[in-house]
Amino acid sequence: MEGILKSGGMPLSVVARVTTWPLIGLLALPVIGWAVGGGVWHWLTVIVFVAVSLIDPFVGPDNINHRAEDETALEKSLYYRAMLWLLVPLQWAVAVFCYWLFTRGDLSGVEQAGVLLSSAIAVGFGATAAHELAHHGQRFDRWMGILLFTPINMCDFAIYHNYGHHNRVATPEDPGSAKYGDRIGAFVVRSIVLKTLMGWEIEATRLRRLGKSPWSLHNGMLWMTVLPLAWLATMIGLFGWLAVPLFLAHFLFARGLLAVADYLEHYGLARRRLPDGSWETIRAAHAWDDSFLVSSLFFCQIDRHSDHHANVGRPYQILRVMHEAPRLPYGYLTMIWVAMIPPLWRKLMHPRVEAFWDTGAALPHGRPENLPARYRHDAIC
Repeated sequence: MEGILKSGGMPLSVVARVTTWPLIGLLALPVIGWAVGGGVWHWLTVIVFVAVSLIDPFVGPDNINHRAEDETALEKSLYYRAMLWLLVPLQWAVAVFCYWLFTRGDLSGVEQAGVLLSSAIAVGFGATAAHELAHHGQRFDRWMGILLFTPINMCDFAIYHNYGHHNRVATPEDPGSAKYGDRIGAFVVRSIVLKTLMGWEIEATRLRRLGKSPWSLHNGMLWMTVLPLAWLATMIGLFGWLAVPLFLAHFLFARGLLAVADYLEHYGLARRRLPDGSWETIRAAHAWDDSFLVSSLFFCQIDRHSDHHANVGRPYQILRVMHEAPRLPYGYLTMIWVAMIPPLWRKLMHPRVEAFWDTGAALPHGRPENLPARYRHDAIC
């Protein structure tokens, strides 16, 4: 890493410089809140999360793309993988600490609520690094991603996401691609359920192709279900039944966070269906892009989403801003709040979506009744 910084090449993006340190800092906040005396400090993580969401638009974007020769060095550097691995023991340790703190019986109701929400944010953001690891070509890295997904009950996401979403994105076949006019609440619930069901479908199809029973130990979804249940059973064994609400909070925040991110990432964008019934190749036009710095730090730069889909194997430290892609008006940390206020979402996004459709780079993705009349003929629904 030091050699890269001193190479004299193009400046590195901020994420390439600081890697996962912001996520490590976020993980530390519940412990810091307890160490400085508890009380209102148990809400520290919530306060910081709101604060970084508020400052993200003012900090602005980091639009640095690296030179090809710098990308090669960055991609080969073990440092970036090791910084992702480091999150696994830290996430597990902080999660167990939060179970102990939440269940020990001497917190007021307000303090318990603070621990519940703070731990959900701190532990749940591990999903962003887990998503990155789940895309790596190395088996060890993918299993480290599964371990990060385990405390938040999202192991099955790796199967749906890699083999479902990345093949079916920006089509009606993908539950993680939002249609124009989709209501955020209904989309989040539907996508969470259907993603899991698609994971089972993908594994069943794979095993039948191999001549094996879907109900065998070869089914990855069985293991992806057993691991979080084993975690939950262990937490109940250690801390009692009061561990259950904390497990549910971690699960709901992480699943909800990635479902809302899905809503942002492909809203209203569709690929063309080819004469043979297949879908056109995924292009930069099929995902909303942004590079707001603070969001990039906490989402492992996945907000450079068009490059992530156009070049699935590209690791987070070298993801590029795709200038031909449609752009979100703000970063993820802002837009997740905007998405939860439908009138504001429509005011900000619908003119932007329609203007991009007018370029012809992507087709409208929406139900006819939700679309302006001039787009209904070409829409994919």
